[in-house]
Order: sequence, then C-alpha cells, then structure tokens
Amino acid sequence: MKTSSLFWIAVFFVAAGLLHDAPALGQSPSCYILANMEKTRIFVRELDQDGNPLRGLDSEWSAWVNPGDRMPVTSRTGKIVINYQLSSSDKGFKMDPVDCANGGVIPVP
Repeated sequence: MKTSSLFWIAVFFVAAGLLHDAPALGQSPSCYILANMEKTRIFVRELDQDGNPLRGLDSEWSAWVNPGDRMPVTSRTGKIVINYQLSSSDKGFKMDPVDCANGGVIPVP
C-alpha cells in the first residue's frame, strides 16, 4: 500500500514537471535588453508557450536603462514581450513577442 502511494506521488510530480512551461532543452532562459539611443523605461512581461501573459508578481517588471547599458532578464518560459518609453517622449511603444534565451541581446531603439 505504501509503495503504491509513493508511486502515484512520483507520477504526479513528473507529470507536473512536464506540463510546466519551460524553455526548450539546452536553452538558458535568460537574455539582455539593450537600450540603444537614450535613457529608456523598459517594461517586460513574461508569456507562456502559447503567447499568453503570465499572471503573478514575478511575471512582469520594469526599469530605466541608460543608453548602451543592458538590462538582464531571466524568464521561466523563454518568451517575453517588451514595452518601452524613451525619456524624450511621452509615447509608449510595444514590440512583438521575442525569445529570451541563451544570453541573447534584444536591442530597444
């Protein structure tokens, strides 16, 4: 009886791990966002594998990034969407979803 319970608990954790959004095997779920032209307010939102925004306190964040500096990003799923606002403008801009993996650099104008 005890062995059967342990078996099902193990099956549950394996199944939960397989269903959890994660980057492809061999990929590190981190990247950098590079501010190119001027000081930029960068807003990052993490997406699931289907492109839907994740919910929760740690699924979105923002920071000011100086020109030429990189903002490190770690993503659980490897997919993010970036919104940004240049310091010289009141207008915000939205980029298409991008992959955040293997330490890649994502430039923001």
